[in-house]
Amino acid sequence: MKFFYWINVWLKAARAPFLVVSFMPAVLGGVLAWKDGSFDWTIFLLTTIGIVLAHSAADFIDDYFDYKNDNLGNKESQFHDSPLISGEVTPNQVLWATAICLIPAIGIGVYLYFLIGWPVISMAALGAFIVFFYTSPPLRLNYRGLGETALFIAFGPMIVFGVYFVLTQQFSWEPILLSIPIGIFTMNVGLVSNTFDYEDDVKSKKRTFPVRFGQSNAVKFLNVATIIAFAIIVAAAFFQLVSYFSLLMVLLLVLAFRVLNDTRKFTELDRYTRAMGSAIALSSLSGILLTLGYLGEIYLLN
Repeated sequence: MKFFYWINVWLKAARAPFLVVSFMPAVLGGVLAWKDGSFDWTIFLLTTIGIVLAHSAADFIDDYFDYKNDNLGNKESQFHDSPLISGEVTPNQVLWATAICLIPAIGIGVYLYFLIGWPVISMAALGAFIVFFYTSPPLRLNYRGLGETALFIAFGPMIVFGVYFVLTQQFSWEPILLSIPIGIFTMNVGLVSNTFDYEDDVKSKKRTFPVRFGQSNAVKFLNVATIIAFAIIVAAAFFQLVSYFSLLMVLLLVLAFRVLNDTRKFTELDRYTRAMGSAIALSSLSGILLTLGYLGEIYLLN
């Protein structure tokens, strides 16, 4: 029984349910490569595993430095059930977990470099940079107003196009266009969290978008970014730059409205859990629906 207890503890520490926001963009990149006639299961699985491990390492580092800086925001009681905060794991154990995830992820990157070449190592280096310095010193991207931008790049274009390129070794606008809404929705997860965590971030001198420009302006930005995400898919489908099946993402408009409505009421902290849950669901489901749309197109074409 103790074995299963510790499995559960470390799954919580790794934020396992949220790893879908890196897993699904990787799958979408793979499906796009498959559609274009270039797919290798070994390379795809290695790349996806490396991405998910790097994401987990980033989450461990994020928790570690937020804990060390006493910048817990609403993690403790409202959304993120962290074993580090509850004392079930120690900071040193979290650092070891970071290394356990990061070392094989780097190893996969090096292997793909020897297999494919410099473009892969360049993308891997950018990913490693974001993992290392999202919260950790000396750069602390999330403390310098660059956290939201880093989330957009890391979970949008870098994963979808990165996986596509590793498999096809060719450039295409299709994965880039499809990655933009996914990146925006994942960025919005951070934006929602930072909007509700405003008071704690001010105390910790964490210069997030809401701290720099105000919570009301953060909500306005959230609205505009969400509109852009849906508009890009609709426009790209209309001009036949992406599959018509990608319009399945429009089904998420109701969920998007729920995120916006709950975040707009940022003074009501009881809205935090629902806003974050909806934001994460929107990020995950956008990748799932786009992937299903392209699988449907592949099936019909065959």
